[in-house]
Amino acid sequence: MRVLALADEPPHGSIPELVAASRPELIVLLGDLEPAWTDGLEAVDLPKLGVLGNHDASDALEAVGAEQVHLQRVEVGGLSFSGFGGSPRYSQEGGNEWSEEEAAELVGRLPAADVLLTHSPPAGVNDEPDDPAHRGSQALREWVERNRPGWLLHGHTLPHPGHRVGRLGHTRVVHVRGAMAVDLR
Repeated sequence: MRVLALADEPPHGSIPELVAASRPELIVLLGDLEPAWTDGLEAVDLPKLGVLGNHDASDALEAVGAEQVHLQRVEVGGLSFSGFGGSPRYSQEGGNEWSEEEAAELVGRLPAADVLLTHSPPAGVNDEPDDPAHRGSQALREWVERNRPGWLLHGHTLPHPGHRVGRLGHTRVVHVRGAMAVDLR
């Protein structure tokens, strides 16, 4: 299954152009997408799944016709998808943020799936451990190691190119920034 994944910065073209060029069967949103960056997405007649990032409004996914998969499991095209949104808590407001203790409680309710969609990555996976806002979650890492999804797609961080992680055990990892077509095979 070919997906068009969007996260964290403007895509390199308009949504209709990207859809026409990549010919996805599904669009996934991994958070922190300003409304101007997703202009036209609501008119795209494809399934859309997503999780919220730490900067997203609570209705951001609904506004573009995407199904929220945070702590949910859905089936699309013969694959199952589940999601984990938000980021480590680093601000007073807290919005779509969680402490590591809260993350552990949340991932305890996260259903297993073929593909895991997250905003923030697991600990040690394309994260920035010295930056409170961009460190990965140890609880999420343990969940991935235990449940072994085939794929993990995430955004949020700016991993150093020399330290980019493409696998966590059995799981193939894809870091998304902007727009990226991914073949889930």
